[in-house]
Amino acid sequence: MASQVKNGKAFEWSVGKAIAEQTGFKIQMDSTAKNNKSCFDSHDIKKKQRENYVQSATLAVEHILLKENLEESGIIRFLPDEAGKKGDVRDIVIVTENKLIGISCKTNHEAYKHSRLSRRLDFVKKWNLHPDGCSQTYFNTITPLFDELASIRTKSKREEKWVNLKNVPDRFYWPLLHAFEAEIKRVHSPEMCKNFIKYLVGKNDFYKVVSKHKSVSIQAFNLDGTLNVIKPQLPTKIDHIKDKNSSQYSKTIMFDKGWTFSFRIHNASSRVEASLKFDVQAISLSPKIYTHHIDY
Repeated sequence: MASQVKNGKAFEWSVGKAIAEQTGFKIQMDSTAKNNKSCFDSHDIKKKQRENYVQSATLAVEHILLKENLEESGIIRFLPDEAGKKGDVRDIVIVTENKLIGISCKTNHEAYKHSRLSRRLDFVKKWNLHPDGCSQTYFNTITPLFDELASIRTKSKREEKWVNLKNVPDRFYWPLLHAFEAEIKRVHSPEMCKNFIKYLVGKNDFYKVVSKHKSVSIQAFNLDGTLNVIKPQLPTKIDHIKDKNSSQYSKTIMFDKGWTFSFRIHNASSRVEASLKFDVQAISLSPKIYTHHIDY
């Protein structure tokens, strides 16, 4: 059975190939494109799955091209995974003389971010929430937590498991979540809210294409207004932050203009590490996000 990564790359190739077939644009065959094609051609991808990807891609691309009405010539580029680490979530970019059209390709999952927190990581600065970064108060609060985890990891020669630790939520999860909330409130401003959404969603405008069984969905995150669909309003303030909305250990941030995200804290490995991860899910998006669903 193919891994989630290989399935994702196979679907990316399906979308890129559909664009080439429907526009006549050439695919830039660099190492990223070749790897995606190799995943699509792999014996690990079942025939029915491959056919589903092709069908999803064909229908989604038809719809996107109908919206964008491209008339000039262009090329198709696959973006490497490194781009995502820098906030560019687009997997494919159609490049024409006057326009860039980005597409993010997903298979059956709609997670947004898996951001990590650690002793030295300045999430306020890294997420572009405020140029001054996290406060000393924040680091004074979280440093002992991560130092304790680092000590446990070292003393056990990296063998200790989370399941063996006592009172993990009260010792680690909640102090970190509360410190996270305090920093968000400290740097709160209209500009921070706008940048927060762009960090979570993606810094460039794009269409998000999600292939499911016998269906495909298309969303347009047209935050800067570069796509030929409705432009949603970005938030100007946080209305409320509350605990435990969608999971046991989480903070849910409710912005105005319809945006709400859940930040669930968790340990990414069964073994103790000196860092923790967020699983970020959208509870609600702006009602002005363009959405289209196709069953087949």
